[in-house]
This record gives sequence, C-alpha cells and structure tokens, in this order.
Amino acid sequence: MQTNSPNKNHERALMDLKGRDPQRRANAAVNLGLHGTAEFIPALQEVAGDDSEFVRVSALYSLVLLGDSTSVAKLIPFVDNKRTHFRKLAIKALETALQQNHGGPFEDAAACAKAAQAWADWWNLNQSKLTWDAHKRLFT
Repeated sequence: MQTNSPNKNHERALMDLKGRDPQRRANAAVNLGLHGTAEFIPALQEVAGDDSEFVRVSALYSLVLLGDSTSVAKLIPFVDNKRTHFRKLAIKALETALQQNHGGPFEDAAACAKAAQAWADWWNLNQSKLTWDAHKRLFT
C-alpha cells in the first residue's frame, strides 16, 4: 500500500541517502527497496548516479525491486562485476523481480559473465512484454 507520508524508518533512510557516508547511503537505498514503495523511486533515481559504485548498485537493486523497468538494463552489467557482493545484489534483484534464472552462482565470476549476457539477451527480447505488478512486486 502506498502512503503519502513515509514512516520514521523511511524518513531516516531518505536522510541517509543524502549523507556523506557511502555505506549509509547504500544501506538506505537497499532498505527503501526492500521496505518501501514506488513513491521512493525518484529519490533512488537520484542516487543511482552516485560517485560510489556501492551506492549505485544498491540504488539500482532497489529500483528494480520497486518496479522501475528503466533500471533493469542498468543493473544487468553488475551481474558480471568483479565484486561478489555487487554480483549478488544484481542477481537477487533480477531473479526476484523478473522471476527468471540465467545462471550463476554469484560466487563464480566466469559463470556470471555468461549470465550477464543471458540476462541482457532475455531482457532485450522480453522487456516490452512485461508490466509491473505492484501488489506482487514483480514483472509479469
């Protein structure tokens, strides 16, 4: 259910998104994706261009979980990132929101390189056919 006034946890996360500490900005972004609604998409889109790669991947993770289809293509390259944690965030968001599995596991960098291409190919073929179901929190 979407609300016009965020609760205190959301207010805190929104403040943390604007802070100096990239770890706090990244955590705030993830929390908004996991516990927030589409009303937080504009704030997350702002930090999706952050100087910190950790903040960027966290924001894109959350944007995908909140149904922002434009962020899917931006998140897919993180499936093939050198950092295991970034690969994990990307794969988890894509698998959750799109209900697909294109390889991995995220610990295997070589498998993730192939998975990134499979995700990109699948997204290019299917993106126009999908719509966001806010109640289920996934693309159908």
